[in-house]
Amino acid sequence: MSETQRLDFPKNFLWGTATAGHQIEGHNDKSDWWRFEQEGKVKDGTKTGRNIDYWNRYEEDHALMSDLGYQVFRLGVEWAKIEPEDGKFDMAAVERYRKILQSLRDRKIQICLTIYHWVLPLWFAQSGGWLREDAVDRFVRFAEVVVKELGEFPDLWVTLNEPSVPAAAGYLAGEFPPEHKNFREYGLVMNRQMHAHARTYKLIHDNVSKAPGGGPTMAGVAYAFQWIEAYGSAGLPGLYEKMMARIFSFGSYRGWNNAAATGYAPFPFGREIIPGLKDSYDFCGVNYYMRNSLKFDASKKDTGFVDMEAIPPGIEKTQMGWQIYPPGFNKILMYVWEKFKKPIYITENGIADDVDAQRPRYLLEHIAQVNRAINAGADIRGYMQWSFIDNFEWKEGFSKKFGLIECRHDDPELKRKPRPSARMYSEIIKENAITRDIVKKYAPSAADGVFGDKWKA
Repeated sequence: MSETQRLDFPKNFLWGTATAGHQIEGHNDKSDWWRFEQEGKVKDGTKTGRNIDYWNRYEEDHALMSDLGYQVFRLGVEWAKIEPEDGKFDMAAVERYRKILQSLRDRKIQICLTIYHWVLPLWFAQSGGWLREDAVDRFVRFAEVVVKELGEFPDLWVTLNEPSVPAAAGYLAGEFPPEHKNFREYGLVMNRQMHAHARTYKLIHDNVSKAPGGGPTMAGVAYAFQWIEAYGSAGLPGLYEKMMARIFSFGSYRGWNNAAATGYAPFPFGREIIPGLKDSYDFCGVNYYMRNSLKFDASKKDTGFVDMEAIPPGIEKTQMGWQIYPPGFNKILMYVWEKFKKPIYITENGIADDVDAQRPRYLLEHIAQVNRAINAGADIRGYMQWSFIDNFEWKEGFSKKFGLIECRHDDPELKRKPRPSARMYSEIIKENAITRDIVKKYAPSAADGVFGDKWKA
């Protein structure tokens, strides 16, 4: 039997990269995250400041994307820039976003636009944020400006990015703004975001009749998935791990996605029918990075007596401390496909790697899992790597480098330098396939993970 020489992707499969406004634009100084940074809450002590100045250097970045052959770019708009004061909209900021989107369109780069990616205007955050009684109304008012002013540009709309993350990290774990630790508030924030998504989805369809290419308007959520399972300890600890894995996977992604599929928000997310939530996905956005293996640890009271960061023997981890586990990607993709039977776009997948040592292998082995899911029947239409360029990685600051393009925020010239993985990704896009030649050139050790049996279990 001859060896498989290539993993081919469907014709018109869409390849690109992703970022978020606050993480690259700079000077988002009317936001809650800007305030959080000024208070010294970022681990490496950095502040976004000018960031990597995408706000002013977008033409340069778009030219680089075009040169590399990248076909789609996922980016966001910042609520705090568009509505820096309650009810006062900065149309100059809207115009800048229009120019950014037109620049992408001029280069024939498709657009996936995220309306909300965690960051709130300071006026909104300081008056209660998602806990405000009128939070959903305020959000939809902002979204209406975005949709009506910029609706001609996006090929894909993401209403919310990873809604579980600001809810859990901000209101349950106390790690992100507003640094609360309150289970009831966590459930309420998830509920409010369900309402916000449902109403924004309707808003998009009421105002945008078709995509720029003439196809149907496509809107959805980019949801954070990690494969969660028991560590596998012996005896009673192992049974406890299995129980906690079910609980954590429900809180992490199954609860939200059950609600999105049925329209009913279960406990602790409101126990109510959310008007318009059912059938509010034209596509499913999947963000995947890692597996969590929950290991019993009696000292971990705050996380239910499980160690969320335990690494099983023989499993590699990233500079974020995250497990590298490609099969989890396939499992998540098949879960999403079976749950919704809607087109899937991978809206984030990538790795923090400042020297590009792990990234080529990580990307090859994860993209191979996408190919396996497609061959198993999942309708997956595109892949957006996170991230196009090094950026501000939230509480980690600038210390963690996710970019295909290297850019040091402390470099006076902010030089953009493609890493080898950026060139590798270009070759995958050109071939619309992973080939043995690409693997041999960039990450020979990935051959068994891509073409062999290493990750098939």
